[in-house]
Amino acid sequence: MEVILTTDVPKVGDRGELVRVAAGYARNFLLPRRLAVLASDGNRRAMKEEEKLSGVRGKKLRQEAQKVAEFLAAHELFATLKIGREGRAFGAVTATEIGVLLRKAGLEVDRRKIQIDRPIKRLGVFQIPISVHAEVETKARLYVDREGGSRDGALAAQAVFDAEILAGEEAAKTEAAARAEREREAEEAVKVALEKAAARKAREEVESKARAEKMAQKSVPDPDAEE
Repeated sequence: MEVILTTDVPKVGDRGELVRVAAGYARNFLLPRRLAVLASDGNRRAMKEEEKLSGVRGKKLRQEAQKVAEFLAAHELFATLKIGREGRAFGAVTATEIGVLLRKAGLEVDRRKIQIDRPIKRLGVFQIPISVHAEVETKARLYVDREGGSRDGALAAQAVFDAEILAGEEAAKTEAAARAEREREAEEAVKVALEKAAARKAREEVESKARAEKMAQKSVPDPDAEE
């Protein structure tokens, strides 16, 4: 039976593709679940028209996403956090707050499209992915400084954070190198100990063999000795 797939079906075909399948598979699975329609003339025309409309919609969405990307490239966001005496942040910058900042800047974005793994709880500079279109990369640049701070303050905080990260990575590398050296020295010590033990064992075997031969020689009677 010939059917037209209305969506991608694994191991069968892609959306809009005309495929030939078993009649039972089509009647019992594809058609009831609306994964396909019969390959009639009317359905073929409808699918072609849908493909045209889908292409137009897709192009329009890409254009809109590109405009969003250009807008974000030209605008910067700024937020503040209350910082305690010990440098601990109170509160956090969330996707909801970023959505408010975008709206104030002139861009309406559903907060569910703002892709942050967790609320921001430190000062610095952040690249916030905005999921507008799969084919267009869109990111908002967000500066976060303490209350009464500025963009420059956020840059300075980010520089300190980056330096701490770099120092941590260098310390980790140094520790890893030291640990590797200690392990190498330990392996070398074990090797030397095993070599000494093997040499001692070989020496003891030689000495034991020599003693045994000497004792054997003493136990053999001298044929030239007087009776």
